[in-house]
Amino acid sequence: MPGKVKVKIVAGRNLPVMDRSSDTTDAYVEIKLGNTTFKTDVCRKSLNPQWNSEWYRFEMDDAELQDEPLQIRLMDHDTYSANDAIGKVYLDLNPLLLPPLGTTVKTAFSDCGTSTNSLSGGNTMSGWFPVYDTMHGIRGEVNVIVKVELFSDFNKFRQSSCGVQFFNSSTIPHGYQAHIVLGMVEELVVSDDPEYQWIDKIRTPRASNEARQTQFFKLSGEVQRKIGLKVLDLGGNAVIGYLQCFDLEAECGIVVRGLGTAVSLVRSQEPVHSLPCQCSEE
Repeated sequence: MPGKVKVKIVAGRNLPVMDRSSDTTDAYVEIKLGNTTFKTDVCRKSLNPQWNSEWYRFEMDDAELQDEPLQIRLMDHDTYSANDAIGKVYLDLNPLLLPPLGTTVKTAFSDCGTSTNSLSGGNTMSGWFPVYDTMHGIRGEVNVIVKVELFSDFNKFRQSSCGVQFFNSSTIPHGYQAHIVLGMVEELVVSDDPEYQWIDKIRTPRASNEARQTQFFKLSGEVQRKIGLKVLDLGGNAVIGYLQCFDLEAECGIVVRGLGTAVSLVRSQEPVHSLPCQCSEE
């Protein structure tokens, strides 16, 4: 597997009271990536639980890592009834899939052979993240450490676009210069709306909201990955002025559009000899 993800759940704070009889919460955490789910131990009777869990390990293809968000769900354990949901955190792993500074990203115009390159031990994300519930809003925070070690496969038939950077600003980012402006790239993805897929119409509003929320995150990652592939095919390594739009078309599904300008960026300290533009003239 070209991608390894390690997740550690450290602690929670300011969680809501879920057990009215004791004014406390018996919280635990579910960690899901793709089809794999892990659970922490239950930290009983605390609104500021300390889990300090083991490292939970996932292995996925790098293309899947671009599409799939890391889902962290906080739950309240109940002995004699169903466990209650506290809230969720979605973490986009794409920022952790970028190569370290100074690493060159190969493109379609590089050699077409297959090679494997470890990105210097991987990248790390850590900190306190707000726990959000679609029915009650923010419900505390959770402290998480995420490490990603990516072995990039530079085969021309690969389906990932790891290493392509996306910038919402329409100007060249500070610290970079444009070596080549390659023109506009765009992508459109259509998917079924979970709101209209329920076989049984009896469901909780939370379940319906979360199904949609998860689908939005996945489609966002898919569109970005596919645009990144087009950028690599053009010989670029970044997108500036990136814009993404969601349209809810009722029973017709969810339409996601992404567009931006493909460029090849170099660090400002690197010499730039020219600024050609390969955009077609009207």
